[in-house]
Amino acid sequence: MRIPLHVLERWRPEQSHKTGYLPGDGVMPHLAETYHSTRIKPGSIIVFADRKAYEVVEVTERPLDLWPEHFLKEWKRFTAWWAEQVVAGRDMGPQPERATWEHRPLVLVIRPADQPSTRNQHYAVRASRSFFVLPEHYSVCRLCNEIPPCTHVITEATVDREMKNTERLMAIPRGACLGCGETITSRMKAVRFPGPNLWRPDWGTDSAVFHARSRDECSNGVWRYEKQWKQQGLDVLNPKLPEPEESQ
Repeated sequence: MRIPLHVLERWRPEQSHKTGYLPGDGVMPHLAETYHSTRIKPGSIIVFADRKAYEVVEVTERPLDLWPEHFLKEWKRFTAWWAEQVVAGRDMGPQPERATWEHRPLVLVIRPADQPSTRNQHYAVRASRSFFVLPEHYSVCRLCNEIPPCTHVITEATVDREMKNTERLMAIPRGACLGCGETITSRMKAVRFPGPNLWRPDWGTDSAVFHARSRDECSNGVWRYEKQWKQQGLDVLNPKLPEPEESQ
């Protein structure tokens, strides 16, 4: 089964769905019911963290004196930041209030959509959080009861993609562009990353190189490699990324 790249990178249902927003003051105040978006209400069927369908029983405000600690800390950080912006002369609009803060905690009460007699589950969720809302007739994986594409399908597709990418990288000759796989001539500009080669360790240190051009395979390769390069902390060890230069 072919899984689109955007689903591998950010999961979403493969079937008809809408983006649902929670009710409450200050939360998407101008939201209109459309083909793509809706307001969550009792009876709505949403996809929760485990990629399973849940029926919404109710959504209520969380009393101010019962806010979880991490919400209180975030509120204090937000109000401090807001005050700094005002002092700096920026127009921040009316002073925010806890009772209508768009990231305040709401109480979301849900139960498994296919087990209405199951005990209700209560969660503190951000008022600004959105959910995938499914139609009354929705599809599930018969093996794991998850909304497709399920975890197993995603894992298999991810492994398959990584294997194909590894085969592609291993076929690139030493010193060629890790993006498009083509040779970098002496007349071409190149972007080189210092440190160990994250994609072709067998090439040795300071060997990761890409064409410095706008071609998708090259520019996207630079972006993806730089992202991984920074995640590995190599931008700290090698703080200056060399400017594109003539390849020798």
